[in-house]
Amino acid sequence: MKVPAVLAPGLLVLLFTWVQRSNGECKEALAKSEMNVNVNYQLPNFTAETPIQNVILHEHHIYLGATNYIYVLNEKDLQKVAEYKTGPVLEHPDCLPCQDCSSKANLSGGVWKDNVNMALLVDTYYDDQLISCGSVNRGTCQRHVLPPHNTADIQREVHCMFSPQADEEPGQCPDCVVSALGAKVLLSEKERFVNFFVGNTINSSYLPDHSLHSISVRRLKETQDGFKFLTDQSYIDVLPEFRDSYPIKYVHAFESNHFIYFLTVQRETLNAQTFHTRIIRFCSMDSGLHSYMEMPLECILTEKRRKRSTREEVFNILQAAYVSKPGAHLAKQIGANLNDDILYGVFAQSKPDSAEPMNRSAVCAFPIKYVNEYFNKIVNKNNVRCLQHFYGPNHEHCFNRMLLRNSSGCEVRSDEYRTEFTTPLPRIDLFMGQFNQVLLTSISTFIKGNLTIANLGTSEGRFMQVVVSRTVSSTPHVNFRLDSHPVSPEVIVEHPLNQNGYTLVITGKKITKIPLNGLGCGHFQSCSQCLSAPPFVQCGWCHDQCVRSDECPSGTQEICLPTVYKVFPTSAPLEGGTMLTICGWDFGFRKNNKFDLKKTKVLLGNESCTLTLSESTKNTLKCTVGPAMNEHFNMSIIISNSRGTAQYSTFSYVDPVITRISPSYGPKAGGTLLTLTGKYLNSGNSRHISIGGKTCTLKSVSNSILECYTPAQTISAEFPVKLKIDLANRETSSFSYREDPVVYEIHPTKSFIRHVSIARIQR
Repeated sequence: MKVPAVLAPGLLVLLFTWVQRSNGECKEALAKSEMNVNVNYQLPNFTAETPIQNVILHEHHIYLGATNYIYVLNEKDLQKVAEYKTGPVLEHPDCLPCQDCSSKANLSGGVWKDNVNMALLVDTYYDDQLISCGSVNRGTCQRHVLPPHNTADIQREVHCMFSPQADEEPGQCPDCVVSALGAKVLLSEKERFVNFFVGNTINSSYLPDHSLHSISVRRLKETQDGFKFLTDQSYIDVLPEFRDSYPIKYVHAFESNHFIYFLTVQRETLNAQTFHTRIIRFCSMDSGLHSYMEMPLECILTEKRRKRSTREEVFNILQAAYVSKPGAHLAKQIGANLNDDILYGVFAQSKPDSAEPMNRSAVCAFPIKYVNEYFNKIVNKNNVRCLQHFYGPNHEHCFNRMLLRNSSGCEVRSDEYRTEFTTPLPRIDLFMGQFNQVLLTSISTFIKGNLTIANLGTSEGRFMQVVVSRTVSSTPHVNFRLDSHPVSPEVIVEHPLNQNGYTLVITGKKITKIPLNGLGCGHFQSCSQCLSAPPFVQCGWCHDQCVRSDECPSGTQEICLPTVYKVFPTSAPLEGGTMLTICGWDFGFRKNNKFDLKKTKVLLGNESCTLTLSESTKNTLKCTVGPAMNEHFNMSIIISNSRGTAQYSTFSYVDPVITRISPSYGPKAGGTLLTLTGKYLNSGNSRHISIGGKTCTLKSVSNSILECYTPAQTISAEFPVKLKIDLANRETSSFSYREDPVVYEIHPTKSFIRHVSIARIQR
């Protein structure tokens, strides 16, 4: 399944993010023990001719909506079964959608345009049919009837969904569905009808007679040749004067129970420069959109600081979202039931006064029942205001301060206006800042046992799988680079409960099929990483490598044996008291994913090195060495737990000695560079040189030489030079302070530019 890859610069951003969060002294050891994030996996994939925008699965076939193409792939291996060319399209002002414009190819005003796929849907109410809406032909759609005996045949019967009606209002076009600037379309079958809920990004290039609406609900005609609005209230538009200054990006759309939801990124107010995320809700049966409400969402990273204070960071712009059920563990942690819909979102921090994201992300989970409760709870005159971008600031509704309304259900009176709530619904980052140096662009989730697993994608084309938990910190158990293009928010998760479950992930022109049960175990390089993988991955440590549990006949280890990578310092004075730092991995780690040092011991030869538990981790041990009577060289450092030991043989007890100092005197003003010569001067951790009780500032340290700058003294006298290395004290011959030199005269006072004469200095 996998082939080792050459390490490439820039691919270890996430790994080193986690390394930096650990003890900085042992970063190199931690990097060597973490999982290999540079493995290339041979996975089923398909590369299109042009960028892929949308994907949908139906009857064991995968349908891709790409620029100028629709593809049909085999579900098993992603081999292409069929394709249909949708563009480029010749557009002309005098040519209606569905008309053949070839006769106008040489006329002025005709333009060839690429057809970007804006929506791809499957309708099964009338016939099984694929509906594709593109960026050309005024945002109209086509339907491909899928024959029952061959659902891959998208060419046999294709219909343009545009039928101009004489009785339509001027400028109205219910068949003009999507905006080329961005659109989200949701199909819903209710009471024998097929409704399309659409959110469009619109600017001033879309004139009123183009008939594209910001938010709309339209019904598929029974003739299936187009759509119709049910009332003149079935759509809402950003007013023309605000379309350029107040863009609305529709990120995601979904249905839950009796409500339709859209997620957007937009300015906080008409006049604000800052952006935030909103959730829009209205009743699925409300053809007049009277129940329409908006509310901000916030994803917050809270960091505890000293004196119990906290620092909050808001991740303000949504990048991708996914709605699914929670696993039992997460459900309990967030106060949800197993059948509750949970909105999972990846949020980023934006650049100042911009909707452009930075490489700082967080992941939050919003139970939909809490979203609805929040909508109900905050309906009062203090945190509700009119939607000025829809109504205008001078609309009579915007002067009405009594905005109380019934928001608990779909029983909405026709005289109730759509409203905006100003109080955001906050949730806490589930990963506690783990992704604050990366831009996440995609999320989906699935359940394995009691666990909730998230599939995450990044702007650099990396794919990760990680257990979602509010109480247990977990790092991705899958992390590899799919592509150089960002991972698309459009994902599919299929068969999550069985062994053949997979997710479909889009990166640019490529779509890849990734198994949900993990990608083997070989990328785990340490025992603790191997045993901390989720149970469903079924990894075990066997003969110093991570393998599938069934690949180890003798049985896998339950406890990890320690491994030592580096020890410093490598020597200490005889007096002891030196804090030893031991870098490595698998210190005190058990299969239950708990870190426990109770049975871990460190020995220097036969003598104990006292562990400082508060400063030790599974990659770093801190212990204090005791005194020794005599010098010992290349002693063994032994780390043991209840199951085994690790040995490192480069530690020495030494007796630091100062043999001479130079120079032996200097001015009272200090600043003389003093050199101490001897041996073992770099042993231990800390060293302090003093002259006359004042610090001689260290400049350099080596085994045989210490250099420092002498301190100032008030009198001319001799003072002993003292050296302290940890608990060891050494004293050498005295340093003599003399009167500071005085300059009375410089002669001559001038010279030629190219010649300098010898100056005579008198004292």
